Amino acid sequence: MNRKSLYQAASIVAAMMISTNVTALPESGHIDKAGNELRVWSQAQQSYVSPESYFEAEVKKLNGPTYGRTHQYPEYETVKDWETLIDVLPNGKGECPMVFFHQRWRRLPDVLALHEDLRNYGGCRYVFDE
Repeated sequence: MNRKSLYQAASIVAAMMISTNVTALPESGHIDKAGNELRVWSQAQQSYVSPESYFEAEVKKLNGPTYGRTHQYPEYETVKDWETLIDVLPNGKGECPMVFFHQRWRRLPDVLALHEDLRNYGGCRYVFDE
């Protein structure tokens, strides 16, 4: 291939790269509000899923829920960082995934630094009301 042909080929490739619309995938935990429905991007599934499905997958990544679904928290002295539970709130207020992190229980959406809509999703908005 001579220099002129090589230059033409390179110009064509460059033009194709410029004109190609490349869309990056959202980050895991990105929210989408389609109408009244809140959806969360799951990197593992490469699609938007319900917040419940997203939280369930995140808890499973941490080999949990370590303490199951409960409103009874274990003694602090027995819990290790990254252990989890699903807090089932009384009076039908919902559930919230919790993770023991830096010597205290925290809402999983807070630890993952998720959008405020997820931090207050379901029972998570009521966890600290007691």
